[in-house]
Amino acid sequence: MGMAASQARLLSITARLTNNENSGQSISYSKQRLADQTQQITNEYNEALSATKLTVLTGFNGADANYTDISYNLMTGLEMAQNVKQYVVTDTKGRVLVTNSIADAYERSNGNYNQFLANLGYSQADINVQNVASLSANDQADAAQKIHEAWDKYFASIGINMGDEEHDCFLEEFKWTNTWSTNNDGEYLNKDGDVINLDKYASLEDALIAEGYSFVGSGYASYIKTAKDEEGNTKYHSTTETVTNDDGTTENIVVTDYSDPIFVDKDGNEIAKDFDSDNDGINDSYSDAAKAKFVYEPINYEGTTEESRDLYDYAMALTEAFMRTEESINGTYTFTNGTTVNLSDYQQAYDMSCYNSASNPENTSALTYYRNIYDKMQSSGYFTYTNTPAEVDDNHIYAGIGTGTAGNVQKSPLEDNTTFEDALRDGTLRLEYYSSTDQKFVSTTISEDNCIQEVEDERAIARAESKYNQDMQDLENKDKKLDLELKKLDTEHNALQTEYDSVKNVVDKNVESSFKTFG
Repeated sequence: MGMAASQARLLSITARLTNNENSGQSISYSKQRLADQTQQITNEYNEALSATKLTVLTGFNGADANYTDISYNLMTGLEMAQNVKQYVVTDTKGRVLVTNSIADAYERSNGNYNQFLANLGYSQADINVQNVASLSANDQADAAQKIHEAWDKYFASIGINMGDEEHDCFLEEFKWTNTWSTNNDGEYLNKDGDVINLDKYASLEDALIAEGYSFVGSGYASYIKTAKDEEGNTKYHSTTETVTNDDGTTENIVVTDYSDPIFVDKDGNEIAKDFDSDNDGINDSYSDAAKAKFVYEPINYEGTTEESRDLYDYAMALTEAFMRTEESINGTYTFTNGTTVNLSDYQQAYDMSCYNSASNPENTSALTYYRNIYDKMQSSGYFTYTNTPAEVDDNHIYAGIGTGTAGNVQKSPLEDNTTFEDALRDGTLRLEYYSSTDQKFVSTTISEDNCIQEVEDERAIARAESKYNQDMQDLENKDKKLDLELKKLDTEHNALQTEYDSVKNVVDKNVESSFKTFG
C-alpha cells in the first residue's frame, strides 16, 4: 500500500471513528432523556393513584346508601328533589344556573307563573273538568264553585268583598288571547313586529316556539264593576234601622251589608235590585234584565304580598283550566319545499289532559319543584350556558365557563361533569338546597353537605394505570431500540479501531523505511 493511500485511508477511518463516537454519545443522551421521562411518568402515575371524585346520595337500597357521581343534571333534577332534597347551583353573584329549557320557559312566561308551568307542560289547577257541553250541570257547578271560592280568598287577601253576585256572571266573561299576532296580510309577526320567515322552520309550531311565542296563551278573568267611594273602596248596600236605647229613646242607625256590594253600569249608575225573594222589603237579587247592565273589569293582580300573589295565580289557574276552549287558526300555508299545511292543525287549546296538573297527586312533587325554581329565579336572577356562540347574550346566556376565545367555546357545566365538579371545587359555582324549615334555599358546600362525599376515583385510577403501562411499554421499546443501535455502533467501533491500528502500523513502517532509505 502506498504511503499516500495509507494516510488517506487512516484519515477516513479516523473520521468514521469520530462519527461513531458522536452517534454513541447522542444515543446516550437519548437514553438519559428516556430515564427522565420514565421518572416523570412514574411521578404522574403515583399522583393519579390519589385521584378522588365527588359523589352524591341518591337514595337507599334497604339500609345501604346509594351514591352516584356528581353532575349538574343529577344534583338539580326532579328525582333528587323527590328522593333526597332539592338543590340549585348558583354563581358567585347568587344567580341560579338553569337549563336552556327552563330559561326559555321563564322568558316566555313574562312573569306569569301559570304560563311558566304551562310552558313546561304543567298546571297547578287541581280540577280535571272543563266547561264543555259533555259535562253535566253538577260537574260544571262543582268546578265553578271551587273557582268562586278561590277568587273569594284572593279578594279577601287584598281587602275586597265582592259578595255572591260576581259568581253569576264573571265566568261567562272569561277571555283569553293568542300570544302571537298577524298583520293585515295574515303573516305572523314576531315580538318586534317583523314578519316571521316560516320557511326557516319545519312547521308553524316550530316557528312560533322559536320566535318565543306559546300555544297556551294568556287569559284574564273579570268581575262585576262596583261603585267606589272617594278613596277607591267598594260601596255596599245599607239599610236604616230603628233601635231603642236603654233609656227608652229611639234612634235610626245605618247598617251596612258588607256581603252586598253596589254594582254599576257602564255609566257608573247603580243597578237597582228588583227581586224580593223572602218578602222582607229588601231586594236581594238581580233579574236577568238587571244583569244585562253589568260591566266586567279584568281581575288584575292588586296585592302586595306573596300570599295574595299565590292565591291570585291559583284562582287564575282554575279559571283558565275550566274556561279555555279550542280556537282554530284558519287557512293554509305552503312552504318553499312545496309542502302545504292546514293551519287548523295548529289549534290554540287548553285541554287539561295534555298537562301534568295538580288534579293528579303524582304531580305534587314536580309542581313544588318548579315553584321553588321559579321563586328562586324571580328573587335572585338566573343564567344558563350554550355551546353555540351566536346564542350568547349579555344578560343570561354564556358560552361555556370561564374565559373563552373566538372559536374556542369552553365546555358547559350543564353537560360536562368534570367541568361542573371543577367549578364546585374552585368556587366558580356554588350549591344551595331548599330548607323546609326556612322555606327557602340556603347555602351549602361540598365539604359541609352531608349528602356529598369525596371518594377514590376508581375509573381515573384505572385510566392512569392503563396510560402508565402503555407509556412505560413505549419507553421500554425505545430503550431496546437505542440499545441495539449502541451495540451496532460498538461493533462498528471495534472493527474500525482494528482497521485503524492495522493501517497505522503500515504507515509507521513505511515512515521508518523511508527514514532508513534517505538516512
